[in-house]
Amino acid sequence: MKEEKRKNVEHKIQELLNELTLAQKLSLNDVGQFGYQLAFIRNMPEGKTAIVTLDKSIISIAEDGELDRKPDIKLRN
Repeated sequence: MKEEKRKNVEHKIQELLNELTLAQKLSLNDVGQFGYQLAFIRNMPEGKTAIVTLDKSIISIAEDGELDRKPDIKLRN
């Protein structure tokens, strides 16, 4: 059962990554080197925004790959 759950999680992560633009993927790779991980993708009026987290630190990545290190986003517990 654990193997099936792990594969399901990996599949969901891959689906999220497929939604990102190339610029977002490159930026995610850059911040990922410091331990940030993709949390979710938010559909905004200006396009899809990737939200990455590391502990309590949040970074948003716009479709053009631009990082916002202090986004106005609150995460649920």
